[in-house]
Amino acid sequence: MEDRRMLIADSAIEVVARDGVRALTHRAVDSEAGLPSGSTSYYCRTRAQLLSLTVDRLTSLLRGFVEVSGIQELASSNADEVLSTLTRMVEGLLEDYRGELAARSALIVELAGKADTTDLVASLLDPSDLVGALDAAGLRDPATAAVDLLTVYEGLLWERTVGRLAGAEVDAKHDAELLGAVLARHEHRGPRNLFGLRR
Repeated sequence: MEDRRMLIADSAIEVVARDGVRALTHRAVDSEAGLPSGSTSYYCRTRAQLLSLTVDRLTSLLRGFVEVSGIQELASSNADEVLSTLTRMVEGLLEDYRGELAARSALIVELAGKADTTDLVASLLDPSDLVGALDAAGLRDPATAAVDLLTVYEGLLWERTVGRLAGAEVDAKHDAELLGAVLARHEHRGPRNLFGLRR
């Protein structure tokens, strides 16, 4: 039964990624999953339940990626390691989760003001995931730096999945320079690293 629910959730993500949230119906998910008509409605009686299942599965997949990315191990790292990890995350997400990112973007837009999308947004990264590392790197205001950094990080993912650069190849060097420029504007102390930041 759990395998069937996961198949339905994964198929729902595919539908949203390809056709948008408005296309998410029980019939569309049955067709995408190759299931008999009525299968999705057996597990999700209403469209609201289907949306909830889709969001839960999506956040689980993306949070799982974050947990193995090494971001949680950066609490005592320096700025170089923070930027390297974030750049690798952008590459990994766009290589393996481009469809999930497209579905996430569509759901955030569609559900804005109608439902709490906190988990959906935080599934990629929360500023608190970075504050410890940026504090250890010597930034004067690590909380603000974390928010600024994630703003650019989210922008990179948005542009590469649903924006003007959708489908474009990842340029890790370019992304690292953009993310590094965010930290370069924040004051900090110590010797400079390769991004021109002070540790």
